[in-house]
Amino acid sequence: MRSGHDLLYTLFEQHLFNALVENETSDEFLGRVVGEYMKLLSSRGTIPLEHQSVIETDLRDEVREMLRKKTYGHYNLAEFRRAHSGNDTSSKTRRPRRAC
Repeated sequence: MRSGHDLLYTLFEQHLFNALVENETSDEFLGRVVGEYMKLLSSRGTIPLEHQSVIETDLRDEVREMLRKKTYGHYNLAEFRRAHSGNDTSSKTRRPRRAC
């Protein structure tokens, strides 16, 4: 099962730092990651059809938890992406502090 978690985390990271989707909501992000992972599993024939919805729900919860941990301290996904893209302007607009 370890390789499956690595694949899920790899997909998660790829989508997390995707600069092409700027104003994506957390739910849209979850849908994209889980959808792509489910397609990969289905193409390999590793998901029985009768358990597909349960597995998808479990994956959604797991990816949601990964997203919460990864973006902790940021207001939303867009702010996290801005902060990690090198385009964070908040530090550029602050005045330097003067020593008293």
